[in-house]
Formats: sequence, structure tokens, C-alpha cells
Amino acid sequence: MPYLRCCIVAAWAAALALSGCGGETPPGAQDRKAAKVVEEKAPAYTYPAPVKGHYKEANVGEFDVVDGVAYPDPNGRGTVVYVTSKPIASPMIAGSACPMTQARALSQLRDLSYLEVTLARGASKYFAAGKSFGGSSREEEVGGRYWQSRAKDDPDHIEGQVVHKQHGSFQFDLPLSKPLVNEASQGEWIQGARWDGAAPRPTQQALAAAYQAVHDAAVKKDLKALLAAQGFDPKQVQAIRGLDGIEADLDVYSARFLNAAAPPEFSSKPGTGYVRIEGANAQGRKFANYYHFAPCRGDRLVLVFIAENPQ
Repeated sequence: MPYLRCCIVAAWAAALALSGCGGETPPGAQDRKAAKVVEEKAPAYTYPAPVKGHYKEANVGEFDVVDGVAYPDPNGRGTVVYVTSKPIASPMIAGSACPMTQARALSQLRDLSYLEVTLARGASKYFAAGKSFGGSSREEEVGGRYWQSRAKDDPDHIEGQVVHKQHGSFQFDLPLSKPLVNEASQGEWIQGARWDGAAPRPTQQALAAAYQAVHDAAVKKDLKALLAAQGFDPKQVQAIRGLDGIEADLDVYSARFLNAAAPPEFSSKPGTGYVRIEGANAQGRKFANYYHFAPCRGDRLVLVFIAENPQ
């Protein structure tokens, strides 16, 4: 289904006006908006790493994996195991309504690398790898047996190992999440199957409000507000804020949001919607970026992907 281009709505204009983007900007207002919000430091959040492994491939890079999520494929093809190069507070998001959607949002925030398989009777038909703002790959099993895997699972837990003959291996010991929405795997994303076609189509007003909330929190470097805008509950927010290195990740992430030079464009279809923004980042570099949102549960929209297009 082709994307539908929509015109700007009053909700977006009102949001811009409230944030000081309409009309003249009072002296010093832009500086206050750009200033980093001073938050009370969250206590460190640590936990035994449920994933251990290393991967190296010329197009994707070299990295260790330390965390991840696992959940049943909604089409009954096995158990998706998605592992990451940085902690994503897996004990806190494993029980959420949309663990993969939240993991994807944190993957973007942390600019991390990942590996993924979908295990059925201990084997996976594909091996996916990539970096949030870099390259990605998906190898298909066509008889070469370039990777081997084993897994032991029960209704609440899965553990096992995946060994790639050429690029590395990882071990995992993860709770088995039970999503309340149909989650797309990263392997499906690489093939273009990114959205649940049975999910509702986001409205333009909802997209405008979701983008504005995330944009404002990101440019202010207000991690607490950013996570709340993404639908994380207070306990999750507290834990994520305590992850080692998350503040430095936020500094980089905030630069992915632009000072708009033209009205935004909105598109949507069942299960997803995006906002297109043309403008410049904090360093003055020009981009035309696409901010993709997906529903978690109900009308909550989560920013799951930013496509950056330098101009």
C-alpha cells in the first residue's frame, strides 16, 4: 500500500507554537530550550549479563554482545532471539506489552549493534546482524550450514548458543517474553516486513504529538522525559537512566533531531507512520530525516527508527 502524504494540521502548529517555534522567539528562549536538563542522577542499574559473545564481519563491524530479548514469533515460526552490544535493561522490558518495540527504541537511542536468529527446534533459517545507524545483513540457510545453534526452552525461559563458522558466536540465557502485540523481528525488518498490517493506522494528530514530545525531550537532553514519551513506565525509566554510558548516548542521539526548515510531512499505514523533517542538526549539517513510529499498545506510539539522509 503506498504511503499517503498529508498536510500539516492544527495540532502540529499548536505544538510548535507552544514550544516557541512559531513567530518571534523571545530573547534567550532558544538557548534555554537547547540547554541540557539537569536531572537528579539515577542510581546505577546493573545485572548479570544474560548474553555473552563476539562477532566480526567486514560490512557490519566487530563487537561483543551482552544483552537481549526473546519472544515467540507471532506467526509460529519459532523463538526470536535478539541480542545487543550494550545493555538495554532486559529484566525491565522483558515483561512489557511490546518488548521488541522497546528494545528497538533503546537500540536507536544507544546506537548499538545486534545479532538475531529465530530458533525452531534448535535451528534458525537465518542469521541477522547489523548496527542501528550502520549496515545490516541477513544470511539465509540454503544448505551450507554456516551457523549452528542449540536451545533449551520452556514457557518462561530460553537458553542456548549460536556459533557462526566465519564470524563469531554468542550464548544467551533470557526470559521468554509474551508480547501483547504482533512484534516484527529484525530479520523481517531487513527484508522489508516491518509492520503489523492488522494494527490500526496512526492518525496525523497522534504522529504530530508523538514526534513533538520526543523531539522536545531529545533536544533538551531530558532522558527522563524522552523515555516517558516513548511509553516506558516509571520503573523502566529509573532503570534505563541508571545504565552505564546512557547519558553519552543521549548526547549523540539528540543531534539526530533537526531544527525544521520546512513544514513536516506525515504518512501512515496500518501499524506504522512517519514524520519527515527537513532541516539542520545542532552542528548545522542539513538533513531530510524520516522518524518512524509504531504502536506499542493502544494509542501509544514509539519512535523505533530514524532514517537519516544528509543533504
